[in-house]
Amino acid sequence: MKYLTIKPYNENMEELLQSLTPYVTQRSVKKGSTLLYQSEIPREAFIVKKGFIRAYTITSSGDERTVALHTRGDIFPLSWIYGETKSTLFYYEAGTDTEVSSVSKADFVATVAKSPELLAMILRFAVNEQTALLMRITALEQPNATEKIAFTLYYLLIRHGIEKRPGMYTIDIKMTQSMIASLVGLTRESTAVTIAKLKERDIIAYSNFIYVVHRANLEKLIGEDNFKDVSLK
Repeated sequence: MKYLTIKPYNENMEELLQSLTPYVTQRSVKKGSTLLYQSEIPREAFIVKKGFIRAYTITSSGDERTVALHTRGDIFPLSWIYGETKSTLFYYEAGTDTEVSSVSKADFVATVAKSPELLAMILRFAVNEQTALLMRITALEQPNATEKIAFTLYYLLIRHGIEKRPGMYTIDIKMTQSMIASLVGLTRESTAVTIAKLKERDIIAYSNFIYVVHRANLEKLIGEDNFKDVSLK
C-alpha cells in the first residue's frame, strides 16, 4: 500500500538563491503587512526565506478565506511568473514578521531556464503544490466539519509537515483556530470543537499554536483507500 510521500521540496532553495544573487533584493515584511493585492500586476517574484505569507481572498459577504500558506522556500506568485495570469489572483499578507527575497520576473525565468537542476526543482515545487491543493479541494468537498478539518490537516502535512519523531509531523506554522477555520470555511467555534475531538482521538496535539499530527491515525480517520497507489517522490 502506497501513500503520499511527505518530503520537503524546498531543499534546493539555497542553490536557487545563490544563482539569483546578482539580481535579488532582501526585504523584511512586518506581520499583517500586505505584500501583494488581488488583481495587482506584480513587479517582482518572491521567495520566502523566513516566516510565512498567507494568500487569501475576500468573499462577497466580506469574509476572508485563506487559500494557501507560503513558508520557507516557497515561490510566489508562480502563475504570474510563468505567464499563466497577468495579475495576482489573491492577496498576500505576512502571517508573521517575514523575510523574502525579491527578483524580477525576467531574471528569475532566465536564471532557472539555464539550469536543468533548477528547472527540475521548479517542477517538483509545482507538482507538490498541485497535490496539496487537490487535497485542499477534497477537504472543502467533505460533508462535515471533522472530515473537512482532517483533510485540511493532511494538506498541511504535505505542504508544511516536518517529521521530528517517527510518524509524528510538526506543522511548522503558528496557526490560530481562526486561521484553520478560514482554511475550511467553518466558524471558529465549530473548528474549536472539532479540533478538541481530534485531540481526544490522538490524531493531533498542539501547544502555543503549533500542531503535531499523528500521521497513521489521521490516515486511518480519512480512509487509507483514498491514497492507494498515490505516491509523491
